[in-house]
Amino acid sequence: MRVLQCPQCGSPDIYYEAGLITGQKYHCNKCDYVGSFIIERDMPEP
Repeated sequence: MRVLQCPQCGSPDIYYEAGLITGQKYHCNKCDYVGSFIIERDMPEP
C-alpha cells in the first residue's frame, strides 16, 4: 500500500485537485500546498 505525503509539511492529508491538460495537482489540507510534486511512500506491512 502506498501513501501520499505533502513535500512541504509531510502531512498525509492530501487530496487530488485537478488534472487533464495541466497535469496532476494536489492540495494539502494542513499547509495549503498546491502543486504537482508529491511524495509517494510505501507503507510498512504489519
